[in-house]
This record gives sequence, C-alpha cells and structure tokens, in this order.
Amino acid sequence: MDSLSARVISLVGSLAALAAPQAIAQGQPVGWSPSYVGTCATCELSGRNLTGWTLAGANYSEAKLDYSVMRAVRAEAVNFERANLTGADMRGAVLTNAKLSGATLAGTRLQEISGSGADLSGALLYGASLQDAVMVGANFEEAELIIANMVDADVSAGNFFGAVLERANLKGAIFNGANFKNARLNGADITGASFKDARFPGANLSGVTGFDTADFEGACGSLATRLPAKESLPLCTNAQLAMRTGRNVE
Repeated sequence: MDSLSARVISLVGSLAALAAPQAIAQGQPVGWSPSYVGTCATCELSGRNLTGWTLAGANYSEAKLDYSVMRAVRAEAVNFERANLTGADMRGAVLTNAKLSGATLAGTRLQEISGSGADLSGALLYGASLQDAVMVGANFEEAELIIANMVDADVSAGNFFGAVLERANLKGAIFNGANFKNARLNGADITGASFKDARFPGANLSGVTGFDTADFEGACGSLATRLPAKESLPLCTNAQLAMRTGRNVE
C-alpha cells in the first residue's frame, strides 16, 4: 500500500469517528470509541461509547469505565474485577459468568442484563438498577445493594451471604433457593417477591415492606434471624444449611 492510500484510509476512519452520534450516560456526554477487546487492565475509558461491542473473555480489571455507554455489550466471562463502572449504562448487556468482584457499580444501569453465574462479591451497587435482570446463580456475597432496584429480577440460587440490601426495591423479584445468611434486608420492599426454599439464618428482615405478600414456601431461618413483628420462619435444618448456591452457566 502506497503512502497516499494509507493517508486516505486514515482520513476516512477519522471522518467516520467524527460522524458517529454522541451518546449520553446518566446525563454525561460520551464520545464514540473503537473496540477495546483484549487486555485493557487499568485502562482509562471513562465516558466511552462501547455500545454493542464484544468484550467476551477480555481483561478490564481495575479499568475506569465510569459513565461509559455499554448497552448490549457481549461480555461473557469478562474480567471487571475492581473496575469503576459508576453510572455506566449497561442495559441489556450479556455478563454471563463475568467477574465483577470488588467492582464499583454505584448508580449503574443494569436493567435486563443476562448475568447468570456472575461474581459480584464485595461489589458496590449502591442505587444500581437491576430491574428485569436474569442472574441465576450469581454471587453477591458481601455486596452492597443499598437502595438498589431489583424489581422483577431473577436471582434464583443466588448467594447473598452478608450482603446489604437495606431499603432495596425487590418487588416481584425471584430469589428461590438463594442464600441470605447474615444478609441485611431491613427496610427493603419485598412485595410480591419469591423466596421459595431461601435460607435466612442470621439475616435482618426487620422493617421490610410486603412480607405478607412475598412467597416464603420452604424458606427457613435461625434464632438470630430478625423478622417483622408477628412473622416467623421455621429453623433451617443441617441439610438446608449445607445447600450450595451459585453455579456456572455455559
């Protein structure tokens, strides 16, 4: 290829980038950017538009992706450990078996994501929206989900050991078979939620709204479980306590 042809191709690429529409994430202007597939640990990608890109298996540990637009990205088994995804728009993303432990997702838009088998242990999801998300077997151990929105989400067989869901909106969500040992749900709205076969030893459900409308069939707790006045759960058996939660999804 001669130098003139190379310059023409470069110019066309630059014009295409300039012509691409600008996106908005949480009110922040976001510029178009090319694909960042591969290894991009600790990358500075704040405010980038990665909509529709395939990031499957990539390494973005500790990357800065705050206020980025990542709608419908395919990020199966991606490594976002300790990444900053504050305020990112990830609606409709595929995060099956993704690694998000220790990540910051405060105010992140995660509506309708597919995140079964994802690991969000220790993640900060303060005020995040996971409405209509499908996260069967996801791991939220010691994650912070204060005032998070999980309306109609499916987190069956999820692990919420020690998680904080205070004042979270859990209306209509499905937590069948989930582990809530030592979790804090005080002040959460659980109206119409399903907790079939879920375990709550040591959990705090004091002050929850809608307890009488939620389905606790087969659920159990312990003497240390805190419930609304006049409500009760049977004590968990050793077999129930030994049940495992979480699973990998191929």
